[in-house]
Amino acid sequence: MKKLLLVSLLVLCLAIPSIALAEAGEVTAVQAEEGQAEEGFVAVLAEDGTVYSQLGVESFSKLIKANGLTDDGSLAKLAVIPDNGNEYPYLYPDGDWKVISFGELPAWYGADAEGKLLAAFEGWKAEAYSIFDPSVILSLVNPQTIDVTAADVTDEIQAALDKWADTDTNWMVCYVRNGVPTTIQGAVGKSIANDAWNYCVNMIWTQTGEDLAGHSQVDLIAAYVGSAFPGISEWAGYFGSDTGYPFADGAKLLASGFLYSNGLVSAKQVKEFDDSYDPEQYKLLDRLADVNISDTGAAFACLVDEAGQAYWTMGTDYVNGLLSEYGLNRDDVVLLNVGPKKEQQQSVGTTYTASGWTDLGNGYFATGEWEDADAEKPAFCAADGSANWKMNADGTVEPAGEDMSEAGAALNPGKYSYVDGDNTWEIMIAGNGSCRLTVVTPEDLAAAAQQEETERSTYFNTPAPRTEVSHIGPVPAWYDERKDEIDEAAKQAYAEWQNQILEMVDVDALNNTLKGLGMDFATRLTDDIMAAFKTWVAIWNEDAVAGAINIGISTAGYKKVGPSIWNEMDNTVLANYKSMDHEGCPGPTTSTFIAAYALEHYGKVIDAATDDYMGSTMNDVYSAHVGSFIRDLDNDEDGNYRYQVAHDLWEAGCIPFFDGEYWYLVSGPDFDPDGNPAVEVIYSATPAELLAE
Repeated sequence: MKKLLLVSLLVLCLAIPSIALAEAGEVTAVQAEEGQAEEGFVAVLAEDGTVYSQLGVESFSKLIKANGLTDDGSLAKLAVIPDNGNEYPYLYPDGDWKVISFGELPAWYGADAEGKLLAAFEGWKAEAYSIFDPSVILSLVNPQTIDVTAADVTDEIQAALDKWADTDTNWMVCYVRNGVPTTIQGAVGKSIANDAWNYCVNMIWTQTGEDLAGHSQVDLIAAYVGSAFPGISEWAGYFGSDTGYPFADGAKLLASGFLYSNGLVSAKQVKEFDDSYDPEQYKLLDRLADVNISDTGAAFACLVDEAGQAYWTMGTDYVNGLLSEYGLNRDDVVLLNVGPKKEQQQSVGTTYTASGWTDLGNGYFATGEWEDADAEKPAFCAADGSANWKMNADGTVEPAGEDMSEAGAALNPGKYSYVDGDNTWEIMIAGNGSCRLTVVTPEDLAAAAQQEETERSTYFNTPAPRTEVSHIGPVPAWYDERKDEIDEAAKQAYAEWQNQILEMVDVDALNNTLKGLGMDFATRLTDDIMAAFKTWVAIWNEDAVAGAINIGISTAGYKKVGPSIWNEMDNTVLANYKSMDHEGCPGPTTSTFIAAYALEHYGKVIDAATDDYMGSTMNDVYSAHVGSFIRDLDNDEDGNYRYQVAHDLWEAGCIPFFDGEYWYLVSGPDFDPDGNPAVEVIYSATPAELLAE
């Protein structure tokens, strides 16, 4: 039997046994602890008996504003939360619940009001758990415990792999890891959504999995979490044509014991690498299945029939969409992609391959002999090219020589640099045990700059004569017979498409952003930056769901210019900011300095759900920034781009994060010119504090 534990009434009866229950109706709910977050069933009660609540909303201020109420002390602010003692309490709705009060209860609040509160709560719970089935989460067998081999890749699993590869790459705006949490938070609220998310993430996520599969590991976890919400029919960012749950294939792969990394690997094998890390283990990772060739196009995609007629639509670069748009049969057309010729890029500097590298301990490592035995070796190397290196805290290395008594910094695979006079040596020690050393001279840098300026090939600046055509999927016999003619029809269509793209995208503004920031220190907090920050928070609060702006603006960009063009801008801008020594800002995996700040200033520990939530709020401002390059993408009623302030903040070198309670404005590069950590929180406050100033 479902029970509701009225803690307040029980406490009252035990504390004052001589007072009749009816005589003490004005004091019924347990007072919330200081700093306790609003969660669960959140409701505002008015003296006339009206209960104001909304599924998915866990904010008194939002309920008050949405219903035109005045917070003058006459309202009762209460929540009903689980009291079952489980680590993830919202997964156990049949357990006990308790009523808590935020602030002093008004004098009119009594048993009748509480009865109405509880009736509304029962309606909330029935609705929430008709959308969410916690048994799906609780029944998940940890894929890290399942033995799988290539023999377990059945036709059904292979089909799921092929479809998942297409879904995870081409259909989602910000990938499933953002679309699922955003959707479920908006549907049932953060409390239920976070418990479902944390249960699976804390069970499955591994750093090794992230290294091997990138974000695809989290995408699969998100796909499984979403499968526990059968009451949701529309998923943020997904605009494919499939009916039913669009990420079911990812959920199936994970539940069967697989991780995705451009193919299938064993989650159990990946987990085994965690406990005894060795770069050589990466060479032993078994790839259990590969992805079959996708039938999806990229950037400018068009269908051409036997008569040489080209069919294309701005914003559609996948075959099923084009077939549906024009009512064509796949057997009667060829899918062609047109894009810049893939010029062979000359590498910067001269690279030498070493036989490998060895962790010597204490912050030192050794690089092995060079494969090019005849190459002239620098003075810091032995005759065969081998050398010992010391790791420095600022991300550089230096030749160690024989004396390795002073401890170096923590050693991880990656690319590190050593300045030797006018030359720079880049030392790459990879997770698979391989090693490369590259010397970059001033002449190399000058040549690379000229190459970047003259050979940048994008869909924005490459005319048809410098393009190439490729076909995707099945090719009819008539295409081979008339290839040049058919390809020329596709190139002419591309030229028309490119003219439209150049009208839609502010290429000058995009290129200006790509010049980078060149930051050495954190930005000073000025009145203009503070005003922009407040404006952004005010805009964000209108949705108050992490990732909603990101998915909304990205979806609009997808539909307007197509997934490939949007991703080209999105990925290029992100890569540029990272290359400008901005790695400390763009994502939650590099937000340890924010975690330290939150602990020091607010006593708050950032957990897995909060970390992901903060990353989604960063993606909100990031996608809004990229969206500013598309003309008329999301104009407000005055004809202006609604999210222009996001562009202004990024150009100022500032990135806002929100952890659900506090906003943080972050700025600075990873390290200043002296090698000291330079990323910092230049301002923080609650939304109410920020907007009240």
